[in-house]
Amino acid sequence: MASLYEAGWRQGSMFTAVLPCDAVVLGADGQVAREERDHGHWVVAAQDCDLDSTETNGARPTIELRPAHDHDPPHDWGIRSWRFRLTETHYVVSHDLRTIVSAAVLTELLAAGAARQDPNEVRSRPFAIWLGKRYDRPALPPELVPLAKKIAEEVQRRQGRPTAAQVRDVLMQFDATTHPVRFSLFAVLAEDVETGAVREWLAGIGSRIPIELGLVDEVEAAPASGISLQLIEDSYAADVSQLTWRPNQPGPEGA
Repeated sequence: MASLYEAGWRQGSMFTAVLPCDAVVLGADGQVAREERDHGHWVVAAQDCDLDSTETNGARPTIELRPAHDHDPPHDWGIRSWRFRLTETHYVVSHDLRTIVSAAVLTELLAAGAARQDPNEVRSRPFAIWLGKRYDRPALPPELVPLAKKIAEEVQRRQGRPTAAQVRDVLMQFDATTHPVRFSLFAVLAEDVETGAVREWLAGIGSRIPIELGLVDEVEAAPASGISLQLIEDSYAADVSQLTWRPNQPGPEGA
């Protein structure tokens, strides 16, 4: 019997099918209750090694699916964010419910005509990294919140410029040991993009930050293949909707 991997399934495969996506909540009457809902578009979150070791007719529910959304997708790719873009239109959300299905379900859905979309090769590895770090986004120290918000606002304000279309993500790093705080901006680019204009774009963002909030220290731009895992781990996403504040601090809780 062939495996799911041999049948063409991959981590990041998306397909269309109406499946349950239920939760357990506390009802208005104070009783634990099941909240039933359906979703119609999914992405496979199980690792390729698990797909390769699971036969297509497997009956046990072992394959993790996550809802894929297409309403108001984020403007960046989201390697360090609570929303991660899979394609130009679809994205996943870190706190979404997960649905676990059997291999036989996927096989039957495909046989019944469910449309399956192969994962974007450029996004496959970032998706795996994002899944591995989805519970490990560092909280922004409260003293850096005003600076981070201002940077994020300036990044958003300049999204309409042609240069911004080449930028997948803007990452921030901070050195809070100096006064004023020094910060660095890093642009993650599409491949084969001229970096000079992007550095100027970042420098323009840095120049608009009030000196009392922070002083730009470094701006850098590189294609995704040239960005180190350490940079990703040590950085914050420059998007105010995707920053996490420490509990009991000003800012959108749970963002």
